[in-house]
Amino acid sequence: MTLNIRNEEADELARRLARIDRTSITNAVVSALRETLDSRMRKETPRETARRILARRGLSFQPNRKPVPPEAFHDLDHDLGGDA
Repeated sequence: MTLNIRNEEADELARRLARIDRTSITNAVVSALRETLDSRMRKETPRETARRILARRGLSFQPNRKPVPPEAFHDLDHDLGGDA
């Protein structure tokens, strides 16, 4: 799999991080992405993100909303994948 970003600032930042960490550019990018994702997940849960996005649009979750059962995700995954 290839990731090709044609942005001078991104290139320079990736190279700087690789030099600081004494690692490859690929490992520096992976590390930075992991740290950013971890930081954002600690800062705000997916539910909080959904609430924030809804609120921005003047919406909210229904008061007696029940969570989607896990098997629904399994069924959805198979429906999207074309599996029966």
